[in-house]
Order: sequence, then C-alpha cells, then structure tokens
Amino acid sequence: MEKETILAKLHVTMAFSESATTWFDKAKELDLWFAKEQGAAFFSEFRSTWDRTLIESCEPLVHAYFRDLGCPQEMLPRVRVFESYAGSWIMEAAITMFATVGTTYTILKGLSELTDMADGLTKLKNRLKKEFTDLTTRKVRDHLLQSSKAKSLPPLPQHPIVSDFVIDARPLLSLTPSKMMSHKIHLSVGISRDAFTLENLGDDILRDVRIGLFKSHSQRNQWSYADSYMGSVSLLSGHQTVTKGLQDFRSNAGDSLRLNEPNSLHIDCWVQDEHGIYLFMFFLAEA
Repeated sequence: MEKETILAKLHVTMAFSESATTWFDKAKELDLWFAKEQGAAFFSEFRSTWDRTLIESCEPLVHAYFRDLGCPQEMLPRVRVFESYAGSWIMEAAITMFATVGTTYTILKGLSELTDMADGLTKLKNRLKKEFTDLTTRKVRDHLLQSSKAKSLPPLPQHPIVSDFVIDARPLLSLTPSKMMSHKIHLSVGISRDAFTLENLGDDILRDVRIGLFKSHSQRNQWSYADSYMGSVSLLSGHQTVTKGLQDFRSNAGDSLRLNEPNSLHIDCWVQDEHGIYLFMFFLAEA
C-alpha cells in the first residue's frame, strides 16, 4: 500500500444562506423532498458531489502553490476527503503527499523552510474558500432548479450557500527526517570440504555469532536457520580468524555436516550477529 503523509488538515462547513432558508420554507409548504430538515436531506442526497467539488475547486490551487515552489509534477500534493456528514454539511479533508514522512520531509525541505510553507498554505485559505464556494453555489443552484422545476416557487437566491474554511498546517510543521539505520559488514567467510573459516575484518568485537551451513545439489532460494547444520562463535575480536571443522556443525537431529562426497555441491553460509543476518553462497566443484 502506498504511503501517504498529511501536510495540512481541512475542515469545511457548508450551510444554506438566510435567503435560501426562506426559500426552503416555501418549498417545504409544497412538500418537496429536498426541503426536509431545513435542507439536510438535500446535502445528504448529493454528498459525493460536495466531495468532488472540494477536490475540483481546491486541488488546482494547491498544485499551483507547490509547483511555484519547485515541487516535481509527480510529487504534487493532493486534496483528499476523509469524511463528510450532516450538520449543516461538514467535510473533513486533508492536503496529502503520497510518500513516507521521511521522503516528504526531504522533498519539501529542499523547496522552502517548512514554517514559510505552512504560512503560505494558511494564507491560501481565502482563495480556497472562494473557489469552493463559487463552484458549490453553481452546483447547488443547478440541483435545486432541476428538483423544483414546474413548481410555484419564488426565484432561487443567487447565493444560496455560505461556507467556512479552516486550514490546520501543523502536520506540515511536525514533519521530521526519517532516521537512517545502517550496518557495516566486515566479514570474510571461507569453506572447503573439511573446514569453515570466519574472519572479522573490522575493529569491533563480534559476539554470539550463529552460523548455519546448508548443503544442496542445486541452488537454493529459501533458507531457515533451523534447517541448517548449526554452529556458533561466542566472541571474535577485530581482525581475528576462527577455523572450525565441519564436524562441529550439527543438524537438529544431531548429525554432523559431511562434504566428503565427490559430487559438486552448493554450500550456503548463514552468519548472524546482533545486527543482522548475512548470507554467503559457494559452489564446490566435483572433488
């Protein structure tokens, strides 16, 4: 699933204007369905329309804002509606970027200071509100005119909708770089038909090293430590080499590893310490 990071939260409220409420009172007298509950039924009936309208009206402005900052086209943030519900009509939405938090931070930090970007988004509120209200007004009027066609009603108000628009850019300010985890591998592994060697090429001490050897006539692509011939090294100092005879490696059944057969063999070596698991793959030609 693709990661999504919220940059800013949007809380948008739609309500009918005072003049529209008066018009609805007349519609209610005619028992028109959309006038029920002071128009709440109308908002609910076309809920998907308001979700789309919010995206259609606001996303171009959001794109333009981030494009002017130099954001790559493929990473432009989107407007996404998470929830919408009655009361008059409320939509909870967000400006999001399809990337992990760390990647989002890296991209945006390269464009501008996050505090300046958050201020810019907050200042964009009035333009977003106007675009949303204008587009919503047109769609509300179209639906109401269609639903009240051939009814004896006064002219529909030119501005039936009022809206409130809140932008919370605190999520943008809370972005942090992802923590980079790293391991260094300083190991040299060798194997013959008689012995196994492990050399610590680094300066740090390796402790509690688990070793698993897998024997096969064909190349493997799956490994489980429990299926191997197992051995261990309790401590390996920096630049130290340890050699172990193959008879020291035993399976869960207690059998010792033997490579004295003449056929060619694939030998895989599982080396595990407190930092990770490392896999070394060898091919032993016919003896």
